[in-house]
Amino acid sequence: MNILDKIVLEKTNHTKYLKQKTNKKKNSKYSKSKYFLSAIESNLNINKNALIAEFKRYSPSVKNFNKIKYIQDILEQYHKSKCCCISILTDKNFGGSLNDITIAKKITDKPIIRKDFIINETQVFETKEFGADALLLIAKILSKSNIKKLYDLAIDIGLDVLIEIENISEATKIEGIDAKLIGINNRNLKEQKIDINKSIKLSKILKNKIIISESGVTVSNIKKIKKESGISSFLIGGSILKNDNKIKYINRLYEA
Repeated sequence: MNILDKIVLEKTNHTKYLKQKTNKKKNSKYSKSKYFLSAIESNLNINKNALIAEFKRYSPSVKNFNKIKYIQDILEQYHKSKCCCISILTDKNFGGSLNDITIAKKITDKPIIRKDFIINETQVFETKEFGADALLLIAKILSKSNIKKLYDLAIDIGLDVLIEIENISEATKIEGIDAKLIGINNRNLKEQKIDINKSIKLSKILKNKIIISESGVTVSNIKKIKKESGISSFLIGGSILKNDNKIKYINRLYEA
């Protein structure tokens, strides 16, 4: 069983607990104000790179990033940098939890996206309850009908949504969904291999969308991706977390 299948199985087994926890809140009224999308648009409107800086303690491909101990230390640097948004990876396989969002909200007012393996409605409500501004939907692990159902619910309760695709067949899953933000993952989630040319190739079939290139993004890669595709929005984790001077490095990415 590969890491992606393992994580999805864990999420499925966790569903009953989530339903008990969030069912009572489904009829609650939620704020409809959205900040994640507008923060990205604001940077693009002044011809600057829109950067989503990601926090995670480790990943299947990297055991740890410079021995990260405290989320506070990293988020304070993100807050002072020129990234426009922050991604918090809340899955336990990456060392994360929803409490990381709670901590982040106390440190920064920058919009936060919950990056996780969302497969059911209760996780969407949970994301809102913990104060995130947006969530990630991964087309690889969802059917077309589930993407639409979860997307519509998230929008309805005031969350922005980033839908992530990895190939052409996954792009067909988002047809008919009025999603403004589409992420192209340069990493093969099952094999953990990176190819930044995926962003360049897939961007050509996506029209009237803000495209965010994800995974394997560095200063030199940004220049290549921008030149060959026009993409100016990026979600970056590893290369930032490996860098000792994160503020300086993020600001270099911003100007690339």
